[in-house]
Amino acid sequence: MASSPINVLFSREYSKLKSAVNLLPAQRYKVTACPLFDITAVEKTAQLRADFAQMLASDYLIFTSQYAVIETLEYLRLLGINSAQLNALKICVVGPVVARQLTEYGLNTDLMPELYTAESLADLFPPVTDQAQQIFFPKGNRAALKLEQVLIKKGYNVVSPIIYKTELRCGLDSPAKILFENNSVDCFAFTSPSSVQALMAILTNAEQQKALSHTVICAIGTTTYQACLAAGLTVNIMPTEYTVEGLARAIDSFYASTSSG
Repeated sequence: MASSPINVLFSREYSKLKSAVNLLPAQRYKVTACPLFDITAVEKTAQLRADFAQMLASDYLIFTSQYAVIETLEYLRLLGINSAQLNALKICVVGPVVARQLTEYGLNTDLMPELYTAESLADLFPPVTDQAQQIFFPKGNRAALKLEQVLIKKGYNVVSPIIYKTELRCGLDSPAKILFENNSVDCFAFTSPSSVQALMAILTNAEQQKALSHTVICAIGTTTYQACLAAGLTVNIMPTEYTVEGLARAIDSFYASTSSG
C-alpha cells in the first residue's frame, strides 16, 4: 500500500506557489496554500505624492519586495510617470523574485546581492564621501528598519514612503484549518517574518500550537529564521537560496535524506 503524501503548507496564496508545486512531486507531496496576510494599497495622501516627487531626482531606487514593485509602478502610472523614466536611476533589489517582478514592467536590475537579504544589499553601498546621494526606498508598513538605518549611517539621504500595507489575517483558510485540526501538518514553510507572527497569533488553541512541535518547520531566509526562533519554534530547514523555489528544493532534499537514512 502506498504511503500517504507529505502535507506541506506554504504561507502564501496558491497563485504564488506554482514554482514550488512543480518542484515537489505530487506523488510524494501535497502542497497546500496557507496565506496568512493580505496586501493592500495605502491611501494616496498629499504626503505620499510629495515623497514620490523626489523619486526621479534620486540616485538609487531600492525594492525589497515584489509588492513594493507592483504598488509603486501602479502609483507612478496614476501620477503620469512611465517606467521608462526610471532608467536614469540605479535600480537595486534584494533578490531574484523582485527582479523578475521588475521585468514585467520592462525594468532591469542594476544591483542585487549574492545573498538575498536586506543586510547583504546594504553592504553593496559604499559610504558617501563627497557629494550627496539620495536613495528612494518605497516599502511596506511592516518592513524592517535595519536597511535604511545602515544606509543613513553610511551618509545617504533615504526617502522611504510606505506604499503598501501588510494586514495579518485572523484565521486560516479551510484546507489549512482542517489539516491543523487533524494534526496532519507534516511540514510548514514560512515565507516571511509576518507569516510567523500571524500564524502564532491565530493558533491560540493549545492543541493547535502543540501540533507545530511535531511539524517540520522551514524558514525561507535569515529574518524569517529569527522570527521563528523568537516565536519559540525550532527551524529544521532553511535553504541556501532565499526563494520559494530554493525552499521547495530544500524540503525535497530534507525528506529525501530522511527516507534514505
